[in-house]
Parts: sequence; C-alpha cells; structure tokens
Amino acid sequence: MSSLRFHELGLDDRLLRAIADLGWAKPTLIQEKAIPLALDGKDLLARARTGSGKTAAYLIPIIQNLLQSKMSISEQAVRVLILVPTKELGQQVQQMIRQLISYCTRDIRVADISGRVDVSAQKPILMEKPDIVVGTPSRVWCHINQQTLCVRDTLQALVIDEADLIFSFGFEEDMKNLLCQLPKIFQSFLMSATFNEDVKALKELVLHNPVILKLEESQLPDSAQLTQYQIQCEEEDKFLLLYTLLKLSLVRGKTIIFVNDVDRSYRLKLFLEQFSIPACVLNSELPVLSRCHIIGQFNQGLYDYIVATDEHSLSLPTEQENKEAKKKKKRGKSEKVQSSEYGVSRGIDFQNVSTVLNFDFPQSVDSYIHRAGRTARANNPGVALTFVAHTELPILGEIEEALGGDGPEQCALKPYRFRMEEVEGFRYRCRDAMRSVTKQAIKEARLKEIKEELLNSEKLKTYFEDNPRDFNLLRHDKPLHPAVVKPHLKNVPDYLIPPSLRSIADPYHRMKKRRKLRTGVSRIQEARSKFSKSKNPLRTFKYTRGKKGQSNVRKSAAKS
Repeated sequence: MSSLRFHELGLDDRLLRAIADLGWAKPTLIQEKAIPLALDGKDLLARARTGSGKTAAYLIPIIQNLLQSKMSISEQAVRVLILVPTKELGQQVQQMIRQLISYCTRDIRVADISGRVDVSAQKPILMEKPDIVVGTPSRVWCHINQQTLCVRDTLQALVIDEADLIFSFGFEEDMKNLLCQLPKIFQSFLMSATFNEDVKALKELVLHNPVILKLEESQLPDSAQLTQYQIQCEEEDKFLLLYTLLKLSLVRGKTIIFVNDVDRSYRLKLFLEQFSIPACVLNSELPVLSRCHIIGQFNQGLYDYIVATDEHSLSLPTEQENKEAKKKKKRGKSEKVQSSEYGVSRGIDFQNVSTVLNFDFPQSVDSYIHRAGRTARANNPGVALTFVAHTELPILGEIEEALGGDGPEQCALKPYRFRMEEVEGFRYRCRDAMRSVTKQAIKEARLKEIKEELLNSEKLKTYFEDNPRDFNLLRHDKPLHPAVVKPHLKNVPDYLIPPSLRSIADPYHRMKKRRKLRTGVSRIQEARSKFSKSKNPLRTFKYTRGKKGQSNVRKSAAKS
C-alpha cells in the first residue's frame, strides 16, 4: 500500500491547511486513486464502501481546480453542480465544502439549495452566482426551469453523489430534463456504493470515456477496525438486553439504534424514558430541518443515543411507487414526492459513532452493510451489534455469506458472549416498563413529537438565521411522557448488578457512590462522638418486668 501524503498531490497551501485542521493525516484508498485522476481532468465512475471518504475524493480536486481557474478568470459564475438524493446529504456536503475552503472563502462561494426552504427564498442566494451549488435534482431543475440558475455556458464539473439512489428516489425524469440544459463539455463524477442498473444508465447519460475505479476492498472495514457481533434473542429479551447494555454503561459513546418502522422507534424511546435514558428519534415523518438539526447536534456530541428508522419502503421505493410519485408531481403535488427522500442508513455522515445497534434485524444484506457503515468510518474503530430472532437466522446466514471476505473470521458476525441468567433480576423492571408503553401511548407520543418538531422547524427557519448562537439550545431528546413513568425505575440497586459486571458497570458512578458512602460513615461517627454514654438516652434506657407481665420503665429513664 502506498504511503502517499496530501502535500505530495500538488494541492494549494490553503487547501492543505484546511485538510490539516480536519486531522486527515493521509488520503484514504479512494482518495489516493481518484484525486490525481480528477486533477488531470478525467471523468470518474467510482465505487467504494460507505465511510471510505468518497465525498472528499471529489471535493478536493474540484476546489483545487476552482482555485487555479480563479487566478485567470475574474467573472463570477456557477461552475460546479453537485447533485445529491437527499436534503440531509446536501447539507453535509455543503458543510464539508465550507471546512475545506475555510482559508479561501473570499475566492470560493457555495450554496445549498437541496430544499430546506422555499424556492422563492433561494433566488437571492443564486443571484450572487456561487461557484458551487449543491442540491437535489428536482430542486436544481426547478431553478433552471425558472431561469434563476443558469449553467449552460459556465459549468466545469458535475457530481452525482450516491448515484445508485438518484433514480430509485424518483429523480429520473428530473435528471433527464436537467442534463439537456448542461453544456456539451464538462468534467463528471459518479460516486456510488454499488454498481446497479441505475448507475449504468447514468454512466451512459453523463460520462465521457470515464476511468472506472472499482476498488478491490471489502464492503465493510476489516475486523481490526469494525467488530461485528450478533446475539440470538427473542422480543422480550431484546428490551432486557438493551436496558442492561445502556443502563450499566456496557455500551459507551455515541450509539445509533436501528429499528424497521416509525412505531418501533417511539416504542423504544418511551421504553428508555422509563429508565431516564434520553434518546432522539429520527424518522421520515419529522421535518427535514429537524432531521438535519438532530444529526448536526448528534455529531457535536449533544446526544449519545439516536433511535433511527431504516424504512425499506422509503429508502428503496418500488417501480409502482415511483410512477405514482411522478403522476403526483405532474399534478403539482411536489411536496408529497419529497417525503420519499429519506434514508438514514445511506449517505448520512454520522460522525464518531462508536456503536451501531441493530435492535430490529435489517431486512436485506445491503441494509445491514449501510447500517454498519455508520460506524468505523475513516480510521476510527467501531462496533456493530445485531439482535437476531429465531425466524431471522436465514437472513443472518445470507449476511455472513456476503461478508465472508478472504478469511473465515474477517467479516463474520461473532456471537456476543452474554450470560442472560445474570441479568434475570432486571426482567421484572423491563416488564413493568413495557406495560406502560401501550399502543395509545405510542400514538400520542408520535403526534406530540411531530407537532413539536413542526414548531421547531419554523423556529429553525426564522429565528436561528438571526441568532446562530442559540442554535444548540433546541434539543430533540426531551422526554415525551405520554406513558406513566415510574420513578423507582430510574436507579439501579446494587444488589441487582451481577458480580461479574460490577467492575465495568459505570465505574465512575460507582466510585462517586463509594465516596459518598465514605463521607456518610465519617459524619455518623462524628455525630456519635458528640454524645457521651451518660447523656445518650438510648444508652441509659432500662426496663423491669412487672409482676403481671407488664414492663415498667424506670423513672430515671422516663425523666431523661
């Protein structure tokens, strides 16, 4: 493997300083292969696994080429167009661009028009002719159609990120209309995690004699970076295990808990609330501004746990759903089409995630790969823990076969050695909590969350534009409490903690508790020393048994 460094790629000093601030010591494999080719002006079709650094692989050469062209061209114009399938991914791409141009913001401007605000509100941004425009195909085509965005004569580079999702999210017609408005010559990048039929179709439409980078690497990091476990357990045991892992701090750091539908996400949130474990819910029903804000605050470290839905029907719509979406769009009902632009397990850059916990088993091999890809990104280690029911063992076999790699232990899901008999004492607590989480409570929580987030979304759109310092005050992990919360479930008595887990179950809390006990004992001893034996009424208390079996208290004791 080559030990190529960023400063050996001939990059601008300002760009190198920004890369150093991000803490990137050397290029990843996809960056090492793609950046030199992109700097030479080649069209690229690149496939690399999730978290391998695909975004920076095209952004670094694009920014470098823009800095060079700015030295000879003074006219301001839109020169780079980056198309993304979701609004969340668009915001993340914009954030990474701003980090990379932190030392050259006067030379390069960027705008994200991926649909966070109304189309009319984005017109003033496009009138300034930013160098880089990021957006979904539908939003970009809308601006081109309204003549608020013109790239026919100025476009230098086109990027389609997560290209395998563009058509499946219903953007096929928008893409074809958009490509007709582009110049004949421009550099193109297609970045994807898989090579499917949609990517091949885009290749024919966009690329000209491309260099195809199909990196020979496993779909997930090796066992030295990503540790994968599986626990075979049924429904009730899933809740018991989750409570034990979180409450005893056996799982530490930022954690994403994946479920398969929206109802399950609120059931899990209400269940954790019973034990005073705060968690955010992330699903397709929430407004896009709230979803972006949740992800941003999670990346900043404000939350430890996110309960995320990985809805198969939303992330991969069927052909019939795509046809219905197109019909609705022709009728002018564009807002309903936008609701399908959601997929937490794809494209979203959750930063520094230590653990991915599959509470509900993923519905396909690809879904598992993209879920597990949320952790162990770049060079950071990570853990993927999956709960497996008896009926899901066949799919588990398919996943293990697909991730077999070169060696028998490279990507296999190892059994997580956990003694269920040691945590049986917690079962009654879990059952008590689960009884409070009824269907009605879930329904009320779901409605309450949506109403609150709709209000928060309006606040985010107006107030926080003028008050960016208050952006972190809006939290999304507040308790909903439609279910009856039992206060005694908050604390874990010492006698319930298994002896084998006492040394690792939240050692800081236990150390702090021991200190309190020590100070309490010393105070009791001081209080006892204040009373002498003669002054202490309990020490001088005596009694004598009467003739008829009655107890007579001595006068001295009574007087005292």
